[in-house]
Amino acid sequence: MKRANRVLKYQEFQDIIQSAPVVKSKHFVIHFRTNQQERLRIGISVTKRNGHAVKRNKIRRQVRAMLAKDADFQKPLDLIIIVRNSYDPTKFVELEAELQDDLAQMGARH
Repeated sequence: MKRANRVLKYQEFQDIIQSAPVVKSKHFVIHFRTNQQERLRIGISVTKRNGHAVKRNKIRRQVRAMLAKDADFQKPLDLIIIVRNSYDPTKFVELEAELQDDLAQMGARH
């Protein structure tokens, strides 16, 4: 994912989380809002409760791969995806389907 398509700054994360609607599921919490930049920007948050650094980085790579397949990077949205502790990296296919359902639900709400 290109740097221009990522939310990087802590303050932006906080602004999106505090002011945006939420879609929740068993393994993900997605905060979203429209932006003025005419492109999709994504921030991924994985806490230390998910495991050690190697496991957290693997989870982030998996979530990016899930989004790379179906995400429309032309939409003017900011997404913050918080990965819950129950996420299991060995169940990639099931979790990918769940994330796609969450994004579809988010599209219906927005």
